[in-house]
Amino acid sequence: MTEVLRATGVTKRFAGIVALNDVTMQIDEGERVGLIGPNGAGKTTFFNCLLGVLPMDGGSVAIAGKDVTGVAAYRRVRAGIGRTFQRIELFPDCTVRDHLLVAERVRRGTGRLWKDMIGLGRPTSSELAQCDQVLGLLGLLDLADEPIERLSLGQGRLVEVGRALMTEPKLLLLDEPSSGLDRSETSALAKTLQEVQREQGFAILLVEHDVELVTSFTERSYVLDFGRLIAEGPTREVMASKEVRDAYLGNFEVKS
Repeated sequence: MTEVLRATGVTKRFAGIVALNDVTMQIDEGERVGLIGPNGAGKTTFFNCLLGVLPMDGGSVAIAGKDVTGVAAYRRVRAGIGRTFQRIELFPDCTVRDHLLVAERVRRGTGRLWKDMIGLGRPTSSELAQCDQVLGLLGLLDLADEPIERLSLGQGRLVEVGRALMTEPKLLLLDEPSSGLDRSETSALAKTLQEVQREQGFAILLVEHDVELVTSFTERSYVLDFGRLIAEGPTREVMASKEVRDAYLGNFEVKS
């Protein structure tokens, strides 16, 4: 298996508070891996350190064998990291296709993005084709010209995924994608993600409080508590461990 992420000894402090304490993680091509833990455990901070949004106080990050420690966030995106956000980050007046076009131009680094900001950008045929291919994979092609404000929350989540996929990630970071969705919407999102992943072969690292989703969707999981890893391994084994139950799950029963 090809390794797509190796994070070693990741450490982050905020004003003397240790948010991440020597966190190490490895993910291979095509894997679906969970990252769980109580609120404040450091999950989103870890994402931000992987992306270079936050500088680390210690440790290293490699994407597909390339050391990106200290590299700017946009260069990490081009190296192969895509991301969605816990709070949906979309522009209500822009169309579905517009969101993907901007991501495609960031990936290519063509210098055309400034023209988009002043309304002078004109998409090329190859850019449109790439957008429509991703929209087709996500079942959103019929909504390509719709403004985001007309979409359901579940469809908006898929647009975020599509925007991340435009960067052609080797690793997709999903930050609580089920937030605000009902059970049927969550199930539909998980099914779509699995189908697209099989098509494109990227790995997924999932931060999620929906324990049922983590259990059904991921093969392996890591558990953070107060910034340190307390467990890792096959997801169902991790969920059954006493330390994880004491720190996070309580009396929740994992369905077989």
